[in-house]
Order: sequence, then C-alpha cells, then structure tokens
Amino acid sequence: EQSSPPSKAATNTINERLLSELQESIQTQKYGPASPRRTPPFQYSSKTPEERERSLREARDLNGVNPLVCVGGAAFSWICAGILWVFTTYLGAVFASHPLLGEAYFVQRAVGVFRNAAMGLSSLAAGFFGVVGGVF
Repeated sequence: EQSSPPSKAATNTINERLLSELQESIQTQKYGPASPRRTPPFQYSSKTPEERERSLREARDLNGVNPLVCVGGAAFSWICAGILWVFTTYLGAVFASHPLLGEAYFVQRAVGVFRNAAMGLSSLAAGFFGVVGGVF
C-alpha cells in the first residue's frame, strides 16, 4: 500500500481571500472606516445672514406654547406635593405613636430601616413635586 505524500493547501484560494478580509477588518477597527472624502469637523452654514436671523426669530417665538397646559401641570404637581407632604406627616405621626415592640435586634434594625426608607421616599417625592410645580 502506497501512501501519497501530504499535499499542501493551494495558494491564491479562499484562504488568501479570508486573510485579506481579516486584515481589512483589523484596519477598520483600528483606524475607522475609510471615507471617500475627508470632511472638516466643522462646516460653516451656507445660509445668508437674513436666513439666519429669520430662523433665530422662529426659534424664539413662543406662540406655540399653551399657558394653560403649563399652569395645569404646575397645579397638578403642587397638588401631588401637598398630598405627599400630608402623607409624610401622617407617616411620621404613626411611626412616633407606634414604637417598636420586637425583642430581636435584627427585627428592630429591619423595622428602623423600613421606617427611614418610607419617610425618606415620601419626603423626597413631596420635595420633587414641589420643585417641579415651582419651576413650571
């Protein structure tokens, strides 16, 4: 039985093409994709000064803003802030009038963490809605 000597891979085949694609991919990742023309990072506008002034006037025009929507949003935010503030004071009164009864240390700590989180979140929400209502 004769064994034929191992043959080498043929050159100029799919291996060459894959290697060239791999090199292109490495170059693209390293230096970014090649662009057909290099554009400057900042380009001056081709608008005339009159067109620029007109577009600035249009940008400053607030005629599209409905004041009732703004006032309504602010009123809603203030109402939410008031409700949350009343809820926060109610929580404080409930927590003050109902002391911890558990004997276990971890229960006392867990209840304390819960009370602090409840008070903190309700007062944070009240403050947030109050500030948002004042901004609008």
